[in-house]
Amino acid sequence: MIYRIKFYLRIAFQNLVIHKGRMSLALLGILFAVMSLVAFGNISDGLKKQIDNEIGKFGKGLIILRSGVINVAGRGTRQFGESKSLKLGDVKRIKESLPGVVEAVPFFDITYPARYEEKTLTVNIIGASDAIFKIRNLDLVMGRHFTNNEDIKAEKKAVVGYKVFDNFFQSEDPIGKYIMVYRVPTEIIGVMDEKGTDLAGQDQDLQVYIPINAFMRRYSNVDYIKGAYFKVQDGVSLIEMKQKLKAFIRKIHNMKPEQKDDFSLYTMDDIVKTQEQGIRLVSILTIIASTVSFLIGGLGIFAIMLLSISERKLEIGIRRVVGSRKRDIILQFLTESVIVALVGGALGVSVGFIITMIVSYFSHLPFSLYIGNIVLSLLISTAVGILAGIYPAIQGTKYEPVSVLYQ
Repeated sequence: MIYRIKFYLRIAFQNLVIHKGRMSLALLGILFAVMSLVAFGNISDGLKKQIDNEIGKFGKGLIILRSGVINVAGRGTRQFGESKSLKLGDVKRIKESLPGVVEAVPFFDITYPARYEEKTLTVNIIGASDAIFKIRNLDLVMGRHFTNNEDIKAEKKAVVGYKVFDNFFQSEDPIGKYIMVYRVPTEIIGVMDEKGTDLAGQDQDLQVYIPINAFMRRYSNVDYIKGAYFKVQDGVSLIEMKQKLKAFIRKIHNMKPEQKDDFSLYTMDDIVKTQEQGIRLVSILTIIASTVSFLIGGLGIFAIMLLSISERKLEIGIRRVVGSRKRDIILQFLTESVIVALVGGALGVSVGFIITMIVSYFSHLPFSLYIGNIVLSLLISTAVGILAGIYPAIQGTKYEPVSVLYQ
């Protein structure tokens, strides 16, 4: 048995080498099908890991309240309407009145220029209470966070993102130094660890955090806020809490039933859902493209095997005369078609792996090797090889050995 298997494999590889041109064309379809399945499986797995990482960076169990109308779609959010009706007192009432809200952090964000000596950067300034650092997992590489007492006193303190520190100070110690935020000298008391871009599309390393009371009085001179983060107690449904928050805010804003909301509520899951919908759509398109490629590859192998059997009548006749059975002829040609499909599959896995590495490197995605797709692709390749080779192999057994030799 082992001898026969070795014999079939040797003949199959010899035929592959001798007719490498036509065999290469036959296996191209399989190669592209497996390549797309493997590459997309790995890349989508990497995307999911990146989404999990970014949710971890942003903070889990958060509901985000924004004044005005916000549309959550694709990567991030889009502001479609503004409102000045949201106040600091609203956030305080929500925290005191709604069970399940364990922390509430008001914020006001705006883009301002920041300057140190001759260097100027455009940064996202966020005025917030001191609890922002805890619920959004904002760790420090040096210095400290501002305190609740400093917030109450409206002190001009700043915790800056890593890129702000790197652009202004490089290797210089920034703690205790002053930068100009808009037109206000502000003392740096801390530098945040590198965070990258969050799911909302904002570069968290180009942000500067300032106590909310100082920001409203000294930097923007406003009596309203842009929004708030609500940390929800573990085990409490974010969907139900969003409904409760919506009803409560409408109540304290004295809004009539026919009035549209002057605020928006969303969670990181809402942003993730839009991204996952995009991944699912691309998955379907990839499966369709792979199916077509497998079909083309199977037809290519089928045609090549028919041609091969037609050219090898003499070989078949001699083997039949010396004692080979019809079953041996079928197994030999099936082995050849399966080997061609598997070689195409193996090359597809290799190319898919290379594409995954290139995409991961240039897009900074976590590298991921999705073994399930590789195994499935090779199994489908084997099945395609069998289906494409079975008919030509049976045709090969229909030649009469004596008449073939006579010809």
